[in-house]
Amino acid sequence: MLHLRNQVSHCSLGGYSLFPYRLADANSGFLLFGSWWFKGYHWIFLPFIAFGVAFNFIVVVTLCLWKAFRFVRPERKLPPPETPESLMLIIPCYNENEDELRKSLDSLVEQKGIDNHKKAIFIICDGRVRGPGMTETTGDCLLNTILTEKTSTIHMKNAYLAWDKIPMDIIMQKGTYKGMPYMCIVKMQNRGKRDGLILLRSFAYMYNLRHERPATIMSQRLFGEMASFVLDDCEIDNFHSIVGMDADTVFDPWCIYHLIQEIRYPDTYGACGVVWVDFKDGAWNPWRLMQNSAYTVSQGLPRLHQSTVTHKVSCLPGCCQILKVCEENNGDYTLRELFGYCPKPTDSMLKHLRGSYSEDRNHVCHVLTSRPHVKTRQAIRATAWTDVPTSLSVFMSQRKRWSMGATVNDLHLATSRGTQWFERIRAFCNVQIWFCSLFILGSIAGLIHAALHVPWYWTVGFLGGVLVPYIYMVTLVFWMPKTGKARCQYLVGLVIYIFTGPFLTIFVLLYTTWHLDSFGWGKTRKVISEESGDGGDGSSEEDEKATSSQNNDQEATVGLPR
Repeated sequence: MLHLRNQVSHCSLGGYSLFPYRLADANSGFLLFGSWWFKGYHWIFLPFIAFGVAFNFIVVVTLCLWKAFRFVRPERKLPPPETPESLMLIIPCYNENEDELRKSLDSLVEQKGIDNHKKAIFIICDGRVRGPGMTETTGDCLLNTILTEKTSTIHMKNAYLAWDKIPMDIIMQKGTYKGMPYMCIVKMQNRGKRDGLILLRSFAYMYNLRHERPATIMSQRLFGEMASFVLDDCEIDNFHSIVGMDADTVFDPWCIYHLIQEIRYPDTYGACGVVWVDFKDGAWNPWRLMQNSAYTVSQGLPRLHQSTVTHKVSCLPGCCQILKVCEENNGDYTLRELFGYCPKPTDSMLKHLRGSYSEDRNHVCHVLTSRPHVKTRQAIRATAWTDVPTSLSVFMSQRKRWSMGATVNDLHLATSRGTQWFERIRAFCNVQIWFCSLFILGSIAGLIHAALHVPWYWTVGFLGGVLVPYIYMVTLVFWMPKTGKARCQYLVGLVIYIFTGPFLTIFVLLYTTWHLDSFGWGKTRKVISEESGDGGDGSSEEDEKATSSQNNDQEATVGLPR
């Protein structure tokens, strides 16, 4: 059931709500015309071009200086707790196939270095759909084919209140998977990944407060069944952290160990890992090479700067993240009033976009702005592998989601009181670049003309600022990729990334503004809803699956890293 998506599409088309986004094209056109008509006054337009260049230069320099400082004076961690942390391992899924699901579950079970930590797997399946070639829905595949060691299966009506305030029916199954206890919840209707995250994150926090009998979105029966499973089957008295992954992501065997180590810094409430592209259909596919390099640059420069310098990583990708179970991350104010706000038909386009796209970034942005003391980081040694689009149409659909999600959340960061000052500048810079993308690309010819008529030192200084981030990108080959083959893949992809990135950025901008009122999220696949009882040969619809590659939620542009 996709009524939420239809409602959002229907209510967001009216009048001025699209104006700020169509304005990006008009703004770039105006600046291009002005720079051409007033050639003698090119210096007036220089700030629009130089702001992003200067900011990227500052990011590289401050990151290198801060790394050198921390090499001399390492940051101290808090001592490990006397009792190892208890972990809730969450896997949201939608229409993944059996092979994807098994690989993800196996990578969780095979984690190393965390044997002393009590763990429980929570799988939440959003609706009852199946992809092409699948003989059963993803939910049925989980319940009947993969999770065969089960102790109970319960059909529960009105189990909890979904984020759109409508009661949700579920199927809940408990058991063990290769020795690890699991609970699988299959929702009878599609409400998106955000709804499932709210349910499980809220339960973890409320379970810790169960002796106070808090009010929850869950029915007494559902909360009782879940609490009984955690207490009796898992022997967990208190959840310390939530580890999130996606159902088509594979963790490195030491991934969770390094995530846990990263949140032992003072005031650190969340961390993400580093996500690599899975070259499952060929090591030299150009699409995968380009996106692998884009991921590497994004994680090795802007996100690493946020983690090292400001400790304010604004996106913790849902395919590889850890969050502390606390009021800041899991309280009702964060989960239900901010993150869980379901846009009304009369709300602005910004609220609809924030409520539809970039769940992981949106959650972190709300936490960082409402709780300024919160710090978030990137665990550079915690690695995972994910799938990415291999066709232009799927790539554009995914990047449209990222572009809108990143931009509206950057607007939130740029205008909120609680935003750290450097992150406010970063967010403003990102928004400014997005609104002026066409002008920045089109102004290259004007810059060449201006370079011939200004003193040489102005030209050298400007080019120096431009080249420093690219030089840094090349140096990533020496320490981010771990094998010789991976280094070659990164360098080849980097060449494609540098030369195609600016043009893909413009293409994405035009595609995004043209399809702005089309609300889908991510990797396009044919899915067939089992709710209609069509049995697999009825009408099918183009749905868009939130895969791990889009939940990685990298920077919105594919040009110079933001």
